[in-house]
Amino acid sequence: MTGSPLPPLKFKPVLLPKPWGGNALWKVLGKGEVGDKNMGESWELSDRDEASTVVKGGAFDGTSFSAILSGHSRELSGKLLSAFPLLYKFICAREKLSVQVHPGANSPLGEAKTECWYVVDAEPGAELIVGVAPQGRNREETLALLKSSRCEEVLRRWPARKGDVFFIPAGTVHAITEGLLLYEVQQNSDTTFRLYDWGRVDSQGKSRTLHLEEASEVADIEQREGYNIQSVQVNRESHTEDYLVACPYFALVKWHDFQSRASLVTRGKFRVLSVVVGSFKLMWDSGESMSLNLGDTVLIPASLESVQLESHSPDSEFILSWVPDMEDEIRVPLKQAGFEDVAIKALSGPVGIRL
Repeated sequence: MTGSPLPPLKFKPVLLPKPWGGNALWKVLGKGEVGDKNMGESWELSDRDEASTVVKGGAFDGTSFSAILSGHSRELSGKLLSAFPLLYKFICAREKLSVQVHPGANSPLGEAKTECWYVVDAEPGAELIVGVAPQGRNREETLALLKSSRCEEVLRRWPARKGDVFFIPAGTVHAITEGLLLYEVQQNSDTTFRLYDWGRVDSQGKSRTLHLEEASEVADIEQREGYNIQSVQVNRESHTEDYLVACPYFALVKWHDFQSRASLVTRGKFRVLSVVVGSFKLMWDSGESMSLNLGDTVLIPASLESVQLESHSPDSEFILSWVPDMEDEIRVPLKQAGFEDVAIKALSGPVGIRL
């Protein structure tokens, strides 16, 4: 790797109003304005032409993430990239989102999108719709129901509580429902095919566009288990790590229960850190530091060998993510920590799906 180390980069989120949005983005995370009542998404780290996030503070203040990636790809990621591989969001749902699906790898219909959700906050009784249960119906019969007001007959609902993790492989029929605030990590894609939108119309009485043909082509209508991930926990001297999700596209590990200052080593790869509880002080070798508060997202560049983190309260938590080497960074260390292959494989979601 060449070039001087880049500093950690914190971003100003891009807030997007949605017909199903609510007020939890400012009420819980302090994003936007007090009067915002229909904010659905906060894009935290994005290399999309339609919404490239901008650096907040430091030497790159006001610079778009896309511009930094263009000029400092190797220092930022550890290798040359034409586009950043991941997209980070917080999602607030006051109402149900559409029943939808995303294409997978090598699909001619659009950019592949596998994603995962971490439940930041949930109202009592909140649920997520993930996957289907055909109950003996063939593909055509199942798809016909999914496109209609009878979709509930084949959709699967899962209880969603604070701290739960769900893995949504490309092709999975899904919908976020009301009363939820989620942290989402996904492949860098904005391709969504809607199957059903609950009869919703706008102020002019117009419904949103559906994509029935495309959705029917890419939808997985097999009944599967394993969407609701059971994390595995590893105790470190300074903190505890919960491995939440691990697949070829991304790994998520929650750091919590801090006993002392913790060191994060990049190993020549970018790391993204988002605070989901409390706050932290982030420090690095130049002697500089930054404060990270609830809802903040920061990118630790690959050229920065390590950073140190100090929690401001005993219950502070953040989620760390990156694109992993599944063998060297996931399977081997977890085997060494005493976990069996079945528990490690479960971090990649339902069996029988080719990612």
